[in-house]
Parts: sequence; C-alpha cells; structure tokens
Amino acid sequence: MSYYLILFFIFLSLLSRLNLRLSILVLIAILPSYLIRFHIGPFPTTLLEISIIIIFLSWIIENRKNIFPLKLKRKENTRAYPFAWEIIIILIVSFSSIFIGGLSSAALGIFKAYFLEPIILFILILNNFKGKQGFKQIVNALSLSILIISIIAIWQKITGQFIFNSFWAEAATRRVVSVFGYPNALALFIAPILPLILASIKLDWRSKKTPIIILKQIFLSLSFLSGLTAIYFSKSKGAILALIISALIVLIITLKKRLKIALLLILSILSLFLYLQKDWWQLKLSASLSYQVRIAQWNETITMLKDGNIIYGSGLAKYQEKIKPYHQEGIFFNREADPDFKRKIIIFDDKYRAERWQPLEIYLYPHNIFLNFWTELGLAGLIIFSFLIFKFIFLSLKYYYQTKKDRNFLGLALCASMLIILLHGLVDVPYFKNDLSALFWIILSLLALLSYEKNKY
Repeated sequence: MSYYLILFFIFLSLLSRLNLRLSILVLIAILPSYLIRFHIGPFPTTLLEISIIIIFLSWIIENRKNIFPLKLKRKENTRAYPFAWEIIIILIVSFSSIFIGGLSSAALGIFKAYFLEPIILFILILNNFKGKQGFKQIVNALSLSILIISIIAIWQKITGQFIFNSFWAEAATRRVVSVFGYPNALALFIAPILPLILASIKLDWRSKKTPIIILKQIFLSLSFLSGLTAIYFSKSKGAILALIISALIVLIITLKKRLKIALLLILSILSLFLYLQKDWWQLKLSASLSYQVRIAQWNETITMLKDGNIIYGSGLAKYQEKIKPYHQEGIFFNREADPDFKRKIIIFDDKYRAERWQPLEIYLYPHNIFLNFWTELGLAGLIIFSFLIFKFIFLSLKYYYQTKKDRNFLGLALCASMLIILLHGLVDVPYFKNDLSALFWIILSLLALLSYEKNKY
C-alpha cells in the first residue's frame, strides 16, 4: 500500500470522527475509486472498500450505546428500516450463493463488494441524513463525481488521450471511457444520476437566489450537461435508449389528460409503423454486433439454466465456468446488412464464411438484468430483486402523487432513475460492479429518506 493511500485513510478516519456526514458524502463522491486496487497482506481490496469500512466503524463507535444497548428496550417513535425484509432476504440469498458453485475467494469478494458493503452504505445514509436536505446533499456529492469523470471523458473525445483500447481511441471509431475500462461502464454510472440532478435543480428553483444558490445551480447544470455529453460520446446505445424511454414515461405521467392521450396515440401510431417495418429493423439489428453477441449470450445462458440450474443458477463468480459447455465459439455476422446473408453463408465458399465469422468470448455476466440475478443468485435472487425494483418504482410514484400538489418531483426523478437502470439493464450489467451496486442502494436510500420525512412509508 502506498503512502498516499495511507495518508488518505488517515484523513478519512479523522474526518469521520469530526464530521461523519461529510465523510459519507466524500465516500459517495468517490464511488469510482474502486478502480484503485491493492493488497493488505494476501487479501485484495479497493480504496472504496476500505473507505466504507472506516466510516462504518466510526459510525459504530460514535453510536455504540444506541446500537449495542446494555438493556434491550423499544424506544418510542422508532420505525423499521425501509425494505428491511428485502435486505434480510438478499443477504441470506447472496451469502448462500457463495456455496452454490463451491466456496471461493472470488465469490466471497463479490458478496462483500456487491451486497454487504452497499447495504452498509444504505444503513449509513439512513442514519445520518434526513429528508429533502439529505437528498440534495447526496445528489451534490454524486454530481461532483459526474462532473469530474465527464470532464475527463470530454477531454478524451477531443484528444484521444487516455483511451487504452486502440479501436476506441481512433478518431473514426472513438468511444470515451473516462476513468473506466470500457464505454458502457461510464454510461451505466452516469445515466441513473441525471434525473436526480434535474430534481435537485428544480428543488431550489423557487428559492431566493442567493450567491450560494446560484453557484449551486450552475454547478448542477454543468454536471448534468457534461454527464449527458459524456454518455453521447461513449456511444452507449443502451444508455441513450434508456434515457429517451424513461423521459417519455415521465412525460406521459406528468402531462394533463388530453395531452397524455395525444402523446400515447402518437406513440401507438409510431409503434405500429415500426412493427410494419419489422423486416427492415431485423435486418438492421443483424448488422449490430453488440446485439448479435447478446442474442447468442442470452440463448446459451437460458440453455444452461434449463439444464438443471433453474433453481440455484451458477452461484456467485461461477457463471463463466458454468457456461463453458454451452458456449458458442462464434457466430456468422451480417456486417453488411445483406438481406440474402443466410443463404449466402450456406452456398458461398469458405473464404466468404471466414470473413464473416465473429469469435465470441465468455463474459462475466449474461448482459441482462434478470439473467444476471438469476445466474448469480438463483431463482430466489431473481424474484427478490425483481420485487425490490418494482416495489421501488411503485413507492416512488406513490410518493410523487402524494406530493404532486406541492410540485415535488423528487419521487418522479427516483422512479426515472430506477427505470433507467431497468431499461439499460435489459442489454447490460447495471448492478454487478462496485460503483453500480453502491449507486443502486444509494438510490434506494434516497426514497427511504423522503418517505421518512413524509412519514408515509
């Protein structure tokens, strides 16, 4: 471990003792710091992980009398944790999944980094922040993170520097990655936060325009615009489509009845037109490598699950090993969108087929939010996470309708954030990564804070 890391951890330890809330905000602002990896003795860890542990221990020390009372008694006005039963089930299911594929250090690491530590962060937020004020403080921290990584992404787009994949670095095919290893990681992190930034901007819109409020509005606006630009430069089709569809859903919810009917009618006509053009769409999709790779991956994953793995999945960190017997070595890829492609593959020579052969690697996850949870956590994990996501969407919309007269759009913003995760997750992995799992539980905690304030959970 370097001296810089030791100094940072000393600083964070002192800060957490002096101002626990500020230390949590620092933690939220440095979610991408999981990329800084090192060993403590033989054990691998990350800067983000040690930061969570330091702050959690500080919170326990500061609140030890309340957390570990000498006499167990129920205090007045106490309320259960939001999503308490879901959390308990998730911890049980994820811990059990460590042993499904055989106990390993990789499985233990995933349980710790993707389930235990994000839930600890959820607990820290609930016990140290309150209501709308807490919402704004947390979104400010996330906005700072977005602004920094987006500026790096925009610089990469302009210069091509710091993109270590030569294909993505080329001007003609440039896709930005910022501090991450691949473009979609950047979009997966930024996209769900954008609705929260808009809601925070609107929250202060009617406030007295003091210099601090004006500076904050400028900061949030820059963060939003730079984040949107970074997603565009990443060329993540999944994120862009998720943003557009979630925005349309929000628009339908907020419009007055006549406009809502008109918009639904327009969308229905557009959907019918697209359906009538399905042959053209299928041809275009056949020329999309990312889509064809995902289709192949989903098919082999479903085959694997059907072959005796429906209940338990593959177990944590065992997907790549479990999928090997079912894995396709490659596919014939119709890169020219040739309508006669299937016939030509059969009748043309070996050279034609070799030119259109696309080898397929085995990815860490199946690139579909439902298959991701199913393979890693089994059927129970799929059910509990699906229930949690749709319960969150229901509660966020309920909160929006309860506060609609106050022109409070925070519930709607949270609903949009979860919709983005869900929609983008249909073609990607929006949870099984250190920063994304932490972000998922931060979003859950924001709804919990608002529900506590409204006392309507």
